[in-house]
Amino acid sequence: MTFFNATLILGTLAAVVPIALHLLARREPQRVVFPGVQFLRPKLTSQRSRLRIRRWWLLALRVLAVIALAVALARPHIDSALSSTWWTVGLMGLTGVGFLILASVAVARGMGRSLAIGVAVAGVVALLGSLFLGTRTWATSGDLSEGNEQPVAMALLIDNGPSSKRLIASSNGTSISRLEQAIREAATVIERLPEGSRLTVLDRSATPIGFALDSASARLRLSQMKPLANPLPVQERMDAAIELLRSSDLPGKQLVVVSDWNAASWKPSSQTPAMQPEDVAISMLQVDAGVDGNVDASAERSINRFLSPPKLIEAAPAPGVSIPISVSVGLESSSSNEGQSINVTVQLSLYERDPSLPVVRDGALVLPRLRGVDRASATVVAGANVELVLTLPPLDLGTHHAVVELVGDDAFGWDDRRFLTLNIPVPPRVLLVGENADERNKLGHGLTAPIAPDEDGAGFRVAGVTYADLSAVDWQLIDAVAMIDPPIQIDAASQSVASGSGLTSSSVDQLVELARRGGGVVMMLGPSTEVLGVAPPNNQTDGADGMDRLLPDLVRSWRLPEPGVFWEERLPSHPILRPLTMLDDKPFWSAFRVNRYWQSESNAAGWQTVVRYAGTQHPAVVARTIATDDSSDRSGRVAVLTTPLPGLSKKTRSWNQLFTAADPWPAFVAWRGLMQWATGVSDQATTVLVGATAVVPEKDAANQIRRAMDAAETIDAMVESSVRLYPPITEARESNGEVVISEVDVAERGGVFTETNEVGTTFLRGPGYWGGYSTNLDPVWSLDDRVTATEMDQRFGAEQWISSDSGEQLSIRGRVGGSPPVSLHGPMMLLAVVVFLAEQLLSNRFYRTSGAAA
Repeated sequence: MTFFNATLILGTLAAVVPIALHLLARREPQRVVFPGVQFLRPKLTSQRSRLRIRRWWLLALRVLAVIALAVALARPHIDSALSSTWWTVGLMGLTGVGFLILASVAVARGMGRSLAIGVAVAGVVALLGSLFLGTRTWATSGDLSEGNEQPVAMALLIDNGPSSKRLIASSNGTSISRLEQAIREAATVIERLPEGSRLTVLDRSATPIGFALDSASARLRLSQMKPLANPLPVQERMDAAIELLRSSDLPGKQLVVVSDWNAASWKPSSQTPAMQPEDVAISMLQVDAGVDGNVDASAERSINRFLSPPKLIEAAPAPGVSIPISVSVGLESSSSNEGQSINVTVQLSLYERDPSLPVVRDGALVLPRLRGVDRASATVVAGANVELVLTLPPLDLGTHHAVVELVGDDAFGWDDRRFLTLNIPVPPRVLLVGENADERNKLGHGLTAPIAPDEDGAGFRVAGVTYADLSAVDWQLIDAVAMIDPPIQIDAASQSVASGSGLTSSSVDQLVELARRGGGVVMMLGPSTEVLGVAPPNNQTDGADGMDRLLPDLVRSWRLPEPGVFWEERLPSHPILRPLTMLDDKPFWSAFRVNRYWQSESNAAGWQTVVRYAGTQHPAVVARTIATDDSSDRSGRVAVLTTPLPGLSKKTRSWNQLFTAADPWPAFVAWRGLMQWATGVSDQATTVLVGATAVVPEKDAANQIRRAMDAAETIDAMVESSVRLYPPITEARESNGEVVISEVDVAERGGVFTETNEVGTTFLRGPGYWGGYSTNLDPVWSLDDRVTATEMDQRFGAEQWISSDSGEQLSIRGRVGGSPPVSLHGPMMLLAVVVFLAEQLLSNRFYRTSGAAA
């Protein structure tokens, strides 16, 4: 044991004061004997004996109270490795005191002198034993240091993830962010560092780290920290700090992590092994927390409402029609607001498409005008989200940026504003080929719903022909083709066209050429398809006519008895299924039975099985990309359905119920996703989460139309020039006034952008180009869940880290090895309070009894 304020131990000398007062207060009573009270002498003797015992206990309590207070102020600490020994010493002392109390009671009640003496001897032996063991442990234990004697190499890691932006109540009644509190606590730790210590301050950014020159530079680094929307993993930054600490020649090395223990940053996983560095002490300084790492429910905080990232109900919106978007709004649930409900208002705003903006004027970024276009209100209950649908007005071709925001402020502002970027592409030209006009019309209306295919606002330009009219088609005007039940005969051995009837070799060549120049081909096999001969197992051929590019190897046609089979999504993340995964209601494919389909090789090279038949390995939807000519800017796409859509003719009706069930919306959505992928309109990812890759159109759709109409446009002018990238306006840029504009080449990048570490809208503007993308905070940060000490043990190991709630109480460990010191300041203060209370109770009883006797 050691005392961090050893001079205050001299305060124990004040224990002589109550002894002196007790002795001075004793007066010899005058003996006056009256005949009438001679029979009361035995009773008086008994009372006097009891009062004498009480006086001695009163004296002992007063002495102990003074000693306990002096020891508590001296701030005693013990080595945690010897804590069990000190517990033994304390229990032996308490046992001795207990025996002495029992002996006093026995004497006071006249229960026998031998019993009282035996119990008293046991108490004295226990007290002497605890005194001997405590003195021996004190003398043999090493010196402990609070950190103000030996220098230490310390790394201060500030967790400035998104949750550090949350507002909390400060001690003076104002609101501060968790990051501000973390900076204050870290500054306190810096002030307490011993002379000669080495210090590095780092956060969860990718900034290289090194030891600070002095404490002033460390404080400057602290003051420059801002919340990060896409921070590096805590584990990665801790590893970097530990490596730096190991390069120091100081024997004491300590890593202090100042964090709020948010679960999104700290939740252990199977990929996160426990950290147990034996040469570096790990300390966790938790901000905005109460006892045992739980959130301090007594602090007054603002409630947190949140928005989910907005989603387009239509993945490829058409020009000239209103565009609905969906967004979820919720109220963070906790034990203090269970069942609470509030009214919220959500506003949708749209940036005007201005080719002259954004621009930097006088060092400030000037953005296009933002105008409100829709608003909705709802009542939200804590823990239950509400889905709202907002509507954008009809938009022209090109890229558009919008903002969805909650009206009002709350504890966490980053999830109150969500950003949306959408692209209205030039409507792709789709050719539907099939013998049945009703089937072609059904599929055409499914692509352009809710408007007709021949209207101006249709998202696709749809045309339909029969197989006999394919020879008259100008394939240069087609972006994608869908073949409904193609009448083709395939040789099973070579997988090539076996005859000239139906879909001829010439037509197949045209389809292959369409795919090679970046177009899309969709084949929906049905009863008109024939396989001649028997296919050998694992047949991998390279037909001269290119059928290996348009079809996987076909084996045979399967006919199943009732109730048949149904689709099972194999790759839910594939763009073909993206419109389905974006919906809250998931399809129950078991209601859409398939009674007949073509079996194909599931492991055919180059093909991906997107959907298969449940209970089998037989593919239902397969897809592949085809490398195109050098002149093309994107790969060709080929998809094959092994059962026909829509299956409405007499020949195909018995094959499946995908379009004939009671509510066939999943088949319609899957069909649209299929053609959006085949035409490339779903390739863009213009609204992403921070850290994800954004993919924007390589050409501006509005300028494509304008250039197509301008016959005098030269070829050189049609080449897209470099454009300027205007990053989102963040709090750091608003305070510093710095806007860094960079030049990028959209075409050279292929429309791919990885600059997505900040929340907001990134604008791209240049000659003939106006676009950009939006980034949103991950919704996981809207929930303020915390990890527990048990989960921290899983990450670090139970004996490898210590926790603290403030920079003042943090133990700075200026040594290697051993165990961290444990403060006894709190228990000693509690002991002093208990002793004072016992002294008051006993003294009140004594004086009350004395008064009654008088």
